[in-house]
Amino acid sequence: MRFVRITRPSLALALIVVPTFAIAAPTARPSRDFGGEEALERLRAADTNKDGAITRQELLVHRVKEWPRLDRNGDGIFSKDDLPGFAKAHWDSGRLATMRQTYDTNRDGRISRAEFTSGPTPAYDMADSNRDNRVTEAEIRAAIADLKRN
Repeated sequence: MRFVRITRPSLALALIVVPTFAIAAPTARPSRDFGGEEALERLRAADTNKDGAITRQELLVHRVKEWPRLDRNGDGIFSKDDLPGFAKAHWDSGRLATMRQTYDTNRDGRISRAEFTSGPTPAYDMADSNRDNRVTEAEIRAAIADLKRN
């Protein structure tokens, strides 16, 4: 039974943090460490008009909608204080540290709403293989397959 209690909070943290992976680090491709496959999966949620393609504008609008999931205390920044107690110990390691390195452009150790909503989009950039500023379902599937091969 203890395994279930650990798994559910871990899933909750993933649902809080994973949306950011779709808007991840400014590298050519999102790393597995920063949720590359999950980031690509999350791109689908940004297709607000349900036309089967995500435009860069849809992604940016989606980020604004996702912000409250990160800024749980509503103070305008994503910091250690926004994490559930069990996750605070991971603030300086793994995906959370990578996320801060990516978005925290002023290097204050926190991510502001502006830093998050206008930050880099490597998962999107990686998936947009033809560089037309539209990511199709086929491009997402191809990018996921590429990540799995490597």
